[in-house]
Amino acid sequence: MSTYIVQESTNITPSTLLLTLQRDEAERPLAFQPGQYAAISYKRKGRLSHARCFSIVSSPTDQHLLQFSMRLRGRFTTSLSKLEQGDLVEVNGPFGGFIFDASRDKKAIFIAGGIGITPFMSMIRYLSALQDDNDVTLLYSCATQDDVPFGDELLAIHEAHPNLKIMFVVGNGPTDRLPAKQVATGRITPELLDSVTSKSYADCRFFICGPPVFMKAMYSILAKQGAPKGNVLTEAFTQSSPKQTSVLRSWPANVYVLGAVGIGLGTFVVMVSDLLKSLPPTTIQAPTKTAPYLITNARQEQLDQLVNSIPPSPNVITAPTAPTTSQAVTPTTSNPQPQTLAPIYSAPTTAPAPTCQTTPSGRCI
Repeated sequence: MSTYIVQESTNITPSTLLLTLQRDEAERPLAFQPGQYAAISYKRKGRLSHARCFSIVSSPTDQHLLQFSMRLRGRFTTSLSKLEQGDLVEVNGPFGGFIFDASRDKKAIFIAGGIGITPFMSMIRYLSALQDDNDVTLLYSCATQDDVPFGDELLAIHEAHPNLKIMFVVGNGPTDRLPAKQVATGRITPELLDSVTSKSYADCRFFICGPPVFMKAMYSILAKQGAPKGNVLTEAFTQSSPKQTSVLRSWPANVYVLGAVGIGLGTFVVMVSDLLKSLPPTTIQAPTKTAPYLITNARQEQLDQLVNSIPPSPNVITAPTAPTTSQAVTPTTSNPQPQTLAPIYSAPTTAPAPTCQTTPSGRCI
């Protein structure tokens, strides 16, 4: 974000504001290309306002000044018109891909509707500064001749650079204050486009900027006249919105990026599906007192069945069983007889309980 100082805020038509900013010497200049826009916010009484986006009308070759132009509509633009010299404006950007390339666009047709002239002013001023030989024609659709922002400047640039042609198309009212050879009435028609292109649509780069309805109509006409889709660039925006949207119909990278994203998502889904198929099904048994969190799967059940089917080895020592109540316990004597020990790995045998007769006192004899 860069800080600029307000140099001037003035109305160039009854409904159009031109905001001129001067760069702070301590700040780096904004590096933008002709046709881009930026977000601006102003400081009043130490507080920073919300940011809004507007097209840059100055040329990139001017490193000290930065200009924006907009229709006077709404609270934000009204506040901009009240800025005084010395006020501070924060500029964030640049943004957008609606860019004129002088080395690529040797023959270009600019189609502007209303305030859509703003990005084209940056392009035309840039070409005028370069003094290049690009063949450029501007078709500027205006409501009336009284509301033509930058009209005098455009005519002056045309006088200095005849390869930059200007044609005003006035929708209503008289046209006596505009050069007769450079004005038409009504709307931009297919016939007018045929005349400025000599019907060679494939050789031209077309730039369209203006209200959405205007751009849709112009794009439809160009498509019907045979202009290649890859040669048409549009800039769609709503003035003072937080952001603008550039549609680069000539940039196939958009398609490549979307295709790569689709392939990546598809590959990920297939990998996850294969991984889930390779895992054994898992079953969860109801918790019990002895195994409150017992979790087994099909493979564990198979192992359990295999272990249980193996017969016990004869060499395994079996724990002796406790005597039952029906069995008598052999009494011990003070002189025990030596016992013969069984082999270590022999299974113990159970001796029958001894029999005896009892006396009236209960003693066994």
